[in-house]
Amino acid sequence: MPMVKRNFLVAGAALITAMVSAWANAATMADIREAAGTIRSIRADFIQEKHMKILVKPLISKGIIRFQTPDSLRFEYREPIQNILIMQGKSVSRYIPKDDAFVRDNAAAMGAMTIVMDEISQWLKGNFNTSIFNAAIEETPKPGRIILAPKDKAMTNFIQDIILVLSERPGVFKEVIIRENPDSYTRLRFDKVQLNKDIAPEMFAAPK
Repeated sequence: MPMVKRNFLVAGAALITAMVSAWANAATMADIREAAGTIRSIRADFIQEKHMKILVKPLISKGIIRFQTPDSLRFEYREPIQNILIMQGKSVSRYIPKDDAFVRDNAAAMGAMTIVMDEISQWLKGNFNTSIFNAAIEETPKPGRIILAPKDKAMTNFIQDIILVLSERPGVFKEVIIRENPDSYTRLRFDKVQLNKDIAPEMFAAPK
């Protein structure tokens, strides 16, 4: 799976994690879709842990994620390597640092991004049963979790499933786990989540 496509799937899962802060008490998919309708914007710090069998310690990345309805997304890695993914409608771009500025990475493979963007858009509306994923709510282990499983078996070569773990604390999501294979997974943890705060439009423009 191309790295940019993988990063956008991570971004989509990240946004789900932030949004579940408003969904944690929702008992059904219908409840989740209703709660999703109240979200206008999301801003959160994130820590991404990449776990692999060959690594003694996980690879740690840190950054900020921002989302503005209906379809503006900024997924910004700040440590240890800077890069920024920006989605505006059906347009997706990746930017990398060069000479004290950010430049568009024209080498990034964006062809598959239309599919990924549509998935993220559906998730943000609370629709997890899409053309690519089947979704199920599991009540155990308590307090429960949402499982997203690929419909296409070929996709399981890259992502086995995405697990959204609810928290014991009402209104708070614990973590998201993206299982790529039995020996590799990505865990996302969030801090300073802000919902429905104004986000400056330039956050979704080409960075300078």
